[in-house]
Amino acid sequence: MAPTLMSIMTMSMFAVAVPVIRLEYALTADVTSWLLVAYTLPFMMFMPLYGRLGDGLGKRRLLLFGIVLFIAGTTMLLFVRSLPLMLLARAVQGIGAAGVNPLAMAIIVQFAPPEQQGKALGTWNSIGPAAAIAGPLIAGAMIDALGWRSILIPALLVGFCTLVFTARFLPPGTRAVRPRTVIRGFDWGGVALFNGAVALLVFFTSSRPITGVPPLRDLRLLAAGLLLLAGFVLRVRRRQNPFIELSIFRNRNFSLASVCVSIRMLLMGGAHFVLPLFVTDLYGLPSAATGSLLMLHSGALLTTMWLGGILIDRWRSRMQIVVGLGIESLAMLLFLLLPDGAPLHRVFAILGLHGLGAGLCLAALHLYAMGAVSRERSATAAGLYSMVRFGGSMLGAAIGGVVLYAGLETHGMTAAGYRPAFLFYLVVSVIGALSAMGLTKRMPRPVE
Repeated sequence: MAPTLMSIMTMSMFAVAVPVIRLEYALTADVTSWLLVAYTLPFMMFMPLYGRLGDGLGKRRLLLFGIVLFIAGTTMLLFVRSLPLMLLARAVQGIGAAGVNPLAMAIIVQFAPPEQQGKALGTWNSIGPAAAIAGPLIAGAMIDALGWRSILIPALLVGFCTLVFTARFLPPGTRAVRPRTVIRGFDWGGVALFNGAVALLVFFTSSRPITGVPPLRDLRLLAAGLLLLAGFVLRVRRRQNPFIELSIFRNRNFSLASVCVSIRMLLMGGAHFVLPLFVTDLYGLPSAATGSLLMLHSGALLTTMWLGGILIDRWRSRMQIVVGLGIESLAMLLFLLLPDGAPLHRVFAILGLHGLGAGLCLAALHLYAMGAVSRERSATAAGLYSMVRFGGSMLGAAIGGVVLYAGLETHGMTAAGYRPAFLFYLVVSVIGALSAMGLTKRMPRPVE
């Protein structure tokens, strides 16, 4: 829970700073989204690497390495001034934080009794919204008084405390293979092909900040990404121990839970990107008030996240996931129908409703996915699952930024300008709820 506190608190504090940074550097909506994408892209890409290496090198060792790297990126972000170096620092943060979720999830699944795994995962997940409640409040007050870079000081303090705490209390695991053997035999070529393909395809979706070509039109990026992806698939088929074991996705529950959690995170990433800009542009809120908006969302998450872990242990039903994603769909529909000049309390209420739905389904999705694999492959599976999960968060900002840019160019900074983005999120949320119906009606018992 300590490393999760570190990463989530920093992410939530930075979300409050995004409107201020946009104004300081005079950024358009699609370029602004890269303040988040620069973090979430490497955050997503390196999750399978941490998970895969965690099964061989030890989860504790890699978790500590990631924390150190996260602290280094945060320190760099405190001092750099140019936008490219800021994006580089955000990428270093993302690479460091990439190990937190898959390794923490694998540790919990490894040590928690099967009948208490839902409660354990729900309790672990609860630290995220708890951190996201405190983070925006602290960030809003500090940004208004001292500027946006001041929020990096508490982030560094929490990072150093997390490093000491984790090193002191997390027990070392057992490893049957020597680290040098694991590193020498690892599929580094597969890592390069896969991460290169993912990066190029993301660049294609939001290419203007990268190549100057409008989004979804730079066919060079698309062709290069597909070529690397094809090379990766061929390599997986020929290699005995590939970087990503695609066979895991043959399990229906693992695949559909991964799709649903990705959509759930796409909606979360979209809300944390669009809503701070929405209330800044249409209501002129200062950073402290924007922080309270995100705090409300996190409070709603916390309310149902812990409860969701208990309920899935008892009910073990896919309907918990369907209902959660359905509530998120309703929230996006209400945002879409929000009229010009709507009272601010209605925006807060709808975002709170969205948080309730997002929290209800998370632990259930984790258990549907991780229950499909053996404990010996838990870190590998958690890395793949977490990659798909946070890939959704990245796309929520990247594609949402492109759609928002088009809407604002057409309608200006009005409610109508934001409606295309809300419509995009609504369509995706409905797809997620329908996909959840493909899960088995009852959650199977974990694979030994």
